[in-house]
Amino acid sequence: MSQIHFDNLRDAITSLNAAGATEIATTAIADGVEPVDLITYGIRTGLDIMGERFSNGDCFLPELMLAGRAADSAVAIIEPAMLAAGNADQKLGKVVIATVKDDLHDIGKNIVALMLRSAGFDVIDLGSDKSKEEIFAAAEENNADIVGLSTLMTTCMSIVPEFVELLKAKGVRDKYKVLVGGAPLNPQFAADAGCDGYAADASKCVEMAKELMGIAA
Repeated sequence: MSQIHFDNLRDAITSLNAAGATEIATTAIADGVEPVDLITYGIRTGLDIMGERFSNGDCFLPELMLAGRAADSAVAIIEPAMLAAGNADQKLGKVVIATVKDDLHDIGKNIVALMLRSAGFDVIDLGSDKSKEEIFAAAEENNADIVGLSTLMTTCMSIVPEFVELLKAKGVRDKYKVLVGGAPLNPQFAADAGCDGYAADASKCVEMAKELMGIAA
């Protein structure tokens, strides 16, 4: 039964149907489907398909943005159920998260933020297109434990090592754990940039964040 919901949600996203995504998510939650599974096997799958189409030149930015809106519509329905079912009151640590400067992609980052909140992290989501200075200021202001950086554009990858260098220049490199993710990144890039961790998806990000905080899985 759950697989039908996953497939329908995936198809609503790939057909750019925000109203359909909302309806499917609402029905799935009412039917008792696990919120995290809807995100992992429905929304994420649909977005991955759209990302591949975009990379292959089979769709263009407007379609990608409409798919993102459809995903957002579903997430808005899923989020309350996910937070209620999770451990949002545990407060395992504080995370400042953002998509880096000149990158407007935020669907994946939004899902990561939601899953971190559900797991018990206090998340300050700065949104997209944020400079390293803005991210640093927010980390300082909120006394963050972890800084999460996301990018889906290869042209923006350089901001990651630049942010690490900024922390060093400010004399606070050891104060923060830097966790990165996004399609063009990989573990080797994260290591070379001086980051503390890399996560390929939202579930792995939660696992890595817990590991960085010294919390057993």
